[in-house]
Amino acid sequence: MLGNITTQEPRKAVSLKGVPTSVYAENSCVVVWVKSPTGDSSDSFVYNIPCLSQEQALIIAGTWRKVWSL
Repeated sequence: MLGNITTQEPRKAVSLKGVPTSVYAENSCVVVWVKSPTGDSSDSFVYNIPCLSQEQALIIAGTWRKVWSL
């Protein structure tokens, strides 16, 4: 369940079972490509994280890349 991005409502945590392979900002959204935890290419998936602005998306994407050494 996502909270409203224009308020301070909490969001549910999402567990990742895989390794991010690519993270980038696209407009006001962060796109995270995650490799399958089993190594099966058909199991990979993409998270789209909505942000309040393109600037915020760039900061968040940069933080993800730093944390995951991408």
